[in-house]
Amino acid sequence: MKSHTVPERLLKQFAWYDTRTKSLRLWKYAKGVPPYPDASPKSATRFDGYFAVPGNVEVEAQVETRLAHEIENPVNEFLANFSDPAWNLTEAQRQQMTRYISLLFHRSLSRRSGAGHIQEIKIRALQKFLANDSQLATVAAHLSLRAYFKGSRFPFSIERVADLARTALNDVRRPTSRQASFVAFIVRATAMLDEPMFRGKWKVIRTASDEPFILSDAPVITWVRLETGALAYGLGFHTPDVEVLLPISPLSCLHILPSVERTRQLVEPKVREINIGQASFAYRDCFANQNKQDIDDIVQSYGGSVRIGDNAFTIWHRNYDSIMYDILMQM
Repeated sequence: MKSHTVPERLLKQFAWYDTRTKSLRLWKYAKGVPPYPDASPKSATRFDGYFAVPGNVEVEAQVETRLAHEIENPVNEFLANFSDPAWNLTEAQRQQMTRYISLLFHRSLSRRSGAGHIQEIKIRALQKFLANDSQLATVAAHLSLRAYFKGSRFPFSIERVADLARTALNDVRRPTSRQASFVAFIVRATAMLDEPMFRGKWKVIRTASDEPFILSDAPVITWVRLETGALAYGLGFHTPDVEVLLPISPLSCLHILPSVERTRQLVEPKVREINIGQASFAYRDCFANQNKQDIDDIVQSYGGSVRIGDNAFTIWHRNYDSIMYDILMQM
C-alpha cells in the first residue's frame, strides 16, 4: 500500500486551486529541475511500502491507521485555525500538536534515510561490548544473580553473554533491520509526548501573500542561532537554545521554543530564513502555492544541504565504550 510522509491535509494548506483540472495543486520545487505546477496534495509525499515490514504484511496498514486516527485527525480539526491571529491553542490541542510535530519529524524521508546512522551506532556499541572481557564477565555475573533469585539453576557464562551480543549484532546487520527498526520506532513514537516541546513557548509567525512560507518533505526544522547571528541546523529538540519551526500555511509558521536552557536573546526568524531552512532540510521536494523565482533560487542554492546522520542530528560524538554494558546492568 502507499503511505504518506507528510499528511495530505497539511499539504492542502499550501495548495492552489487549478481551474483547468478543477482540483488543488502544488508548485513543486526540487534542486536541479524547474518548478513543476501540477503536484497533487494527495500523492506528492505518498510512497509504496513506506511503513512496510518484511514478513508482516499487516504492519503498514496498522501504522497508517494509527497515524491517521491518533495523530493526524485530531489536528486536522483545528489546523486551519492557525490563520486566525485571535485564535489560541487549548492545552489539549497543544498536546495533540506536539505529538503531530514529533511524528512529522520522525516519519520524514530524511529521518528514515538517517536510520542507517542509528544502525551504525548500534553496531559500534555491540562491538565495543564484545571486545571488553571485563564487561562481559561483570554482565554474566549480574545476570546469573538475577537468574538465581528467580529460581533458575543455570548461570550465565561469559560465552553465553557473548553469544547473545553476537546474535544482536547479526540482527542489526540484517538488510531488513534498518526498515524494521524505523517502523518500530514510529509505532512507539505514537504514544510519546515530548514534554519540553509541549511545555515550551509557542508562537505563530505571520507573513504576507507576496512573501509566502514554503513547506518541504521534511517540514519540521530545528536550529540554534549562534552569537554571530548564523544558524546551526539540525540540533536535537532538547538542545540548549534550540528553536523548532513548522510552516502551517503560506501565511503562518509555528515557532516553538522548547523548555530547555536558554542563554541567548531571541531573534524572531525572518521568512527567508525559514524558507532556507525548509529547503536545506528537504530530502528532495519543497512545495508552495505559487511560482516565484525567489523560492526557486532558495531551493537551487540550499536544497538538501542538511542530511540527518551525516551533518545533522549525528551522535558520533558520544562515548560508546560502555553503553551496552550500562543497559545490560540495568536489566
